[in-house]
Amino acid sequence: MVQRPIMPDFLMSGIFTAFTMVRLLKGPWLRNPQYLATGILGAIGAAMLLHGFRPAYDDDLIIGGVTGIFGSWAGMALFDAILGLS
Repeated sequence: MVQRPIMPDFLMSGIFTAFTMVRLLKGPWLRNPQYLATGILGAIGAAMLLHGFRPAYDDDLIIGGVTGIFGSWAGMALFDAILGLS
């Protein structure tokens, strides 16, 4: 059985959701580029993790959005924890 690669639209959904989450949680992107980077990396990481466990969810719109929201939030929270911020 051949597995297909992670869907690019699934990743793009996560990346665009990361932009929205950074704007809502941390403010403007130009003032907080570090949060934008960690949000994007978190969203991509969550998408890859989801693909590893459930490849069938790659085409699901709702699951992709929730994964992007959770992944970007987790990336920013991990970044704050590493820096010692709250």
